[in-house]
Amino acid sequence: MALEIPARVTVSFEVKKGYGVKWPRIVSRDFLMVAGSARPLEAAARIAWVELIDWMVNDYGFDRMKAYHLLGQVGQMRLGNMVDPKYTMVAKCPRRYLDRL
Repeated sequence: MALEIPARVTVSFEVKKGYGVKWPRIVSRDFLMVAGSARPLEAAARIAWVELIDWMVNDYGFDRMKAYHLLGQVGQMRLGNMVDPKYTMVAKCPRRYLDRL
């Protein structure tokens, strides 16, 4: 993955021993996000949604079906890349819904 725009950013990393993720995860002030890359485009979207649901279940205490239903109402999907051999899709969940737990 690449970010090909000029920007001023602050990046922080946290190492969690014994904790692994399959796809890039991003936390912003407003969203939890997961990026998935694959071909066809639908596979990239599926990867991003499934990984976001897994994150909500494992780290935020959601029941899998409730996470799925919440994302069906408030989740967002953004196209990140269509140029390279693989497409990249980013699944997003507004953090304000996670803070209510």
